[in-house]
Amino acid sequence: MMHPHTFVAQTSCAYPNHFYYKAVTRANEFKGPAVVNVYTTCQPEHGVADNHSGTQSNLGVESRAFPIFIYDPEAGETVAQRLSLTGNLAVQEDWYTPPKSDRPFTFVEFARTEGRFRKHFDRDGNPSAALLAAQEDRLQNWRILQELAGLR
Repeated sequence: MMHPHTFVAQTSCAYPNHFYYKAVTRANEFKGPAVVNVYTTCQPEHGVADNHSGTQSNLGVESRAFPIFIYDPEAGETVAQRLSLTGNLAVQEDWYTPPKSDRPFTFVEFARTEGRFRKHFDRDGNPSAALLAAQEDRLQNWRILQELAGLR
């Protein structure tokens, strides 16, 4: 996004409208360089069942581990006009809280759903310092995106 005329999209296979219609289609139409970064799981490496890649990709977005966005240099004069966080849940909040829960779905909660993070929890389910640092990193990244999009 620091290059003045580059289209950038971060998307997920779990959001087909965002992935195909907003990110890929617009990237192909854009008259200049375009980068599309797509998140999906690698089932064996992430410790996720083969039939859960869409579910896990959705959780990656909900937990702010991999927020989706579109940066379109032709969408306006300011960075806030060019950057869209549309598609993320609870864009004004630090974390998304699912409707049937009283707790936000944080990066640590996302990590609990994948085998690759198992070693970062002790026997009582407490996260390691490295995992808590990763959660703070994801929160700071989200806040920067909110700020750039004019939401903070």
